[in-house]
Amino acid sequence: MNAEIARNRYVLFTTFRKSGVAVKTAVWIAPLGVNEFGDNEACFTVGGESGKVKRLRNNPNVTLQKCDVRGRVVASTPVVKATARVVTGADCEPINVAMRNKYKIQFRMLEWSSAITSKIKRQSVADAAVIVTFN
Repeated sequence: MNAEIARNRYVLFTTFRKSGVAVKTAVWIAPLGVNEFGDNEACFTVGGESGKVKRLRNNPNVTLQKCDVRGRVVASTPVVKATARVVTGADCEPINVAMRNKYKIQFRMLEWSSAITSKIKRQSVADAAVIVTFN
């Protein structure tokens, strides 16, 4: 049931600082399937140097809730507790595939834009993704 949240277009993804303060961000999310332990998973892509990545290194506990593009929570929707981990490099490819399948041309445009930005700045953008495992 918790994995159903990955069917939404946007979710409010909440990570926690070392102090325990919640940091909420609206993200695209896609279902990833069931892992080798039978746990349902979801995923999204993220910049490798983002605050989410840094916070997840310290605390893998997260919450998700249905929201709109601006991060406004949809009334009466449940808060889903989960854990999350960051993957990089070749481990990101299944996440990219899941995101391309769900968001189609929008995700491809995002990939294209990121590629151009990294060339203009003459630095590589760290590829990273977040895998969410539902409790």
